[in-house]
Amino acid sequence: MWAWANQSLLPDMSRDSRSFCEWAEANGHPGLAQPEIDADEQTASTLAAPAFRVTGATGYDKGPGATLTEADGSASTFDIDVS
Repeated sequence: MWAWANQSLLPDMSRDSRSFCEWAEANGHPGLAQPEIDADEQTASTLAAPAFRVTGATGYDKGPGATLTEADGSASTFDIDVS
């Protein structure tokens, strides 16, 4: 599921995702503008690559945990438990 389709995210957290959706629609890639794409983790990572290029993003959330990558390449991973 793209961030723009995830109703649990605040609008500011899905801004880049929405701009990629708009880019996909405007450039003839309607398959990339679907709210959810049936894909395994590797395919999802591959599909994220053009979104990075279009938006200038440097990372994404694969849920249920999150990995934050700093500009220097260092990363920290943590689990999110909202129960």
